[in-house]
Amino acid sequence: MNKSLKLYVQKIKKLPTLPVIAQEILSLASNDLTSVGKIEKVVENDPAISAKILSVANSVFFGIKSPTKTLDNAIFRIGFDNLKNIALGISLMTVLQNGKVEKVFDYKRVYNHSVTVGFVARLLARKLKLDFSDEVMMNGMLHDLGYLIMNKFFPEIYRDVLTAFEKGEALLEAEKKVLEFTHADIGHWLAEKWNLPKAVLDTTLYHHTPSLAKRNSKRVAVIHLADFITTRNLLSPTEHYPNYPLDHASFDILNITEKDIRDFEAEISGDEYTGDLI
Repeated sequence: MNKSLKLYVQKIKKLPTLPVIAQEILSLASNDLTSVGKIEKVVENDPAISAKILSVANSVFFGIKSPTKTLDNAIFRIGFDNLKNIALGISLMTVLQNGKVEKVFDYKRVYNHSVTVGFVARLLARKLKLDFSDEVMMNGMLHDLGYLIMNKFFPEIYRDVLTAFEKGEALLEAEKKVLEFTHADIGHWLAEKWNLPKAVLDTTLYHHTPSLAKRNSKRVAVIHLADFITTRNLLSPTEHYPNYPLDHASFDILNITEKDIRDFEAEISGDEYTGDLI
């Protein structure tokens, strides 16, 4: 942790704790004998998360035209493995919601972007026949935790970042210039505090720089490409395009070509997309 990041996180007087529902889901998900009914009961106790799961189940990414109105049908549509990851991702993002106070980020926009990255990552991992295609959705959903932390705790200083960004700096460069760290760094810090799985730590920290990842490199590369494609074609986390860099090492890590990704990008961009999952 660099000095600047350490100074900022020390200013957070009341750090959000890992939500109870997230703890319960993590505990249940680690048990191979857990039934879908047990997780359904946990989710039912949180109406806000239940509503978001319904919304996700009705999204175009599941390819079903008729909407479902009940949680049990939504869970059947999503599937057990996806349910665990989606419910966990939603519960962690929801705890960083900023309420009615005016902030620098549109929480709804960042949330929708994050869920979409999760879906795109899942589609890409399946296309590449990777063995973590179901789990990777949660990695995508949580990759931008850093934006939500800055939005909740440091909105004023992040306005300075956005001012530099609007003057022509790429967003990551503006963060380094003003903060001396990026949203990836502070997101990784919170993921560590919450004791989240190592794959989440790595995809949160390296989702813009997969070439630097020492472990889980394929998963990080998938999240990087999913984030890049989503931001460019579907929904950016910011109103103005952040000009994210493309780490070409991702192609070597995944043993694919730029044409493979261009074809996948065209396929994704051609899908009907509502842009609203919340």
